[in-house]
Amino acid sequence: GAVPWYQGIEYFMMLRRLGKPAWMLQYNNEEHNLTQRRNSKDLSIRLQQFFDHYLKDEPAPVWMTRGVPAREKGKTWGYEVD
Repeated sequence: GAVPWYQGIEYFMMLRRLGKPAWMLQYNNEEHNLTQRRNSKDLSIRLQQFFDHYLKDEPAPVWMTRGVPAREKGKTWGYEVD
């Protein structure tokens, strides 16, 4: 079974309060498994950028350093390097 949705938010907020690097991705109209192609592609790009940053020492993209505000979601992706 699935866990309550708010537990993910609580976990994310706890990590942030502890000063740990943490990111929360939320895809509208999606369950735990992504079914929309554009969302799957977005997640693949972000995972590649995440591992490139931590394993290859490449610069972090904007979504990792500054985030993407909810009001900008869909208008900007934050893939570019800061």
